[in-house]
Amino acid sequence: MQKLRIYYRKYSRVRNRTLGLTGGKDQIAIIRASGSISRARGPFSVSSSGIVSEKFIEKIRTVRDSERYKAVVIRIDSPGGDALASDLMWREIKLLAASKPVVASMSDVAASGGYYMAMAAGCIVAENLTLTGSIGVVTGKFSLGKLYEKIGFNKEIISRGKYAELAAADQRPFRPDEAEIFKKSAQNAYKQFRDKAAVSRSMTVDQMEEVAQGRVWTGKDAASRGLVDALGGISRAVAIAKQKANIPLDKQVTLVELSRPSPTLPELLSGIGSSIIGLDQTVKGILQDITPSVGVQARMEGIVFEQFEGSSSSNPIFSLIKDYLSSIRSD
Repeated sequence: MQKLRIYYRKYSRVRNRTLGLTGGKDQIAIIRASGSISRARGPFSVSSSGIVSEKFIEKIRTVRDSERYKAVVIRIDSPGGDALASDLMWREIKLLAASKPVVASMSDVAASGGYYMAMAAGCIVAENLTLTGSIGVVTGKFSLGKLYEKIGFNKEIISRGKYAELAAADQRPFRPDEAEIFKKSAQNAYKQFRDKAAVSRSMTVDQMEEVAQGRVWTGKDAASRGLVDALGGISRAVAIAKQKANIPLDKQVTLVELSRPSPTLPELLSGIGSSIIGLDQTVKGILQDITPSVGVQARMEGIVFEQFEGSSSSNPIFSLIKDYLSSIRSD
């Protein structure tokens, strides 16, 4: 069997139009929102993990201010997360929906904060087996006193004010009055979520209460209860977006991905390596160590091949690295 080698430089220069992948003149923006919701990225999270409200809002505002896009499809795959972050994104999606058609397309999960985002769109499309709903809130704190005793850790808090250490005092459980404050806070957050959902779905508060209370529904069940508008995947969502933007269904459009990250070469190779049986795990460690902050560094080739001098030259990972670095030098 003859092997075909494709060099990275040639591959990277192939344009979508040469493969017939471009659509019509009208453009529809696709914004993907996957993972847990937070207001800021954690210190150990990678660039493509989770939904960070600040970054997501930037994309929403970019689309809102642009006249290029006739409609927007937001593809949601999230179990929820930070309540405030969800509310901030809900507001921005609501403002976007006031200027152009917005369709929320639910993937595997769009629950709690994920549904919070979706309900700001003009139309919600879910898969039959999507897990959605979960209109509710959860709050509390860890009580780590016994753990601290076991490991010999002592924590002392100096505070001023009766409730100053409400959440900081994790070495003890809530006092009854503190627990009551947390309970009221959770109730207020739940009512805000439920009431906004009721307005979004054209229901009374009592009607929404029947399907809320933290209940989780499949997409099919959610549709029968008025929580989503249609069943289908992202293709169905695009078709609805075209219809709402007054674009004929038989007319081609160009789908513009605004949120798909462009991984660095080491990230790509690390992902490929994890799926190849027998690949030395040290390769992944080296690739992570040499991941540059601004492009690929020339020292990459030396580091990799000095440490793997005895490795098989037929390994596709090494071949791809060599091709890539050779293309850089020849340019």
